[in-house]
This record gives sequence, C-alpha cells and structure tokens, in this order.
Amino acid sequence: MTAECDKWRDAALRAHADMENLRKRTQQDIEKTVNFANTSFAKDLLPVLDCLNGAIQCAPKNSEDKVWNNVLKGIEMTVKQFHTVFKEHHIQEMDCLGKVFDPNFQKVVQEVEDKDKEAGTIVQILQNGYTIHDRVLREAMVVVSKK
Repeated sequence: MTAECDKWRDAALRAHADMENLRKRTQQDIEKTVNFANTSFAKDLLPVLDCLNGAIQCAPKNSEDKVWNNVLKGIEMTVKQFHTVFKEHHIQEMDCLGKVFDPNFQKVVQEVEDKDKEAGTIVQILQNGYTIHDRVLREAMVVVSKK
C-alpha cells in the first residue's frame, strides 16, 4: 500500500512541476509576443524615417526663404516625434560609427583604405540600424576601413 501511495504522490508532484513549467513557458511566450508584436510595423516605418532624414540632410541650411525654413522645421519635428515614439516602444538607433564591425549588427557595403584607423572600423554609416528590445530590427549598412 505504501508503494502505491508513493507512486501516486510522485505522479502528483511531477504533474505539479509540469504545470509550473508550462505556466512559466506560457508567461515567457506572452512577454515575447507583447515585446515584438509591433516589429513588422516598425520595420515598415524605417524607410519613411530614412526619407525624412534624407530630406533634412539635402535641405539648404540657413535659407532666406521663410516657407522653406518652416517646411524644414516641420520635417525635423516629425523626425523628433518618430524618435520619441520609437523610444516608448524600445526601438533604438544603433550607435556604431567609429566602432569595430560586428556582423550581428551591421552589413558591410564598402571598404575604404584608411591608415589611421584599425582594419574593420566603421568609418561611415550609409543606413542606420535599429534594435527593438536588444534584438536587431534592421542591420546598419556601413563602410569599414581596411589597411
């Protein structure tokens, strides 16, 4: 009789442990779903942000035209709003200029000779990279130095 009781108690403890593990896995899956649910949408917005940044870079600075200056100011405010919303959703721009190339975060588009820099150092960013909750959303496209 004691052996049978031990068998059923062991089975109950195992079932309880299995349920606890299932609960933990389910909670982790829910957290991942919540954290990364907007990944696709955020990825679709990045080219829009790139275009706005490109417009700012190409715009003439200190123009005499007040209308153009107001348009430029509006574009800059829109970019600032993008960054505010991205920060709220844990989306961050990668800071990689001057750092050593990491294939997990950047994609090399070009290599240039630079005797002053260590080989593999990022000397120019052609397209900004972004992370979401420390996971790569989009790799940065970079130019690296070579000897």
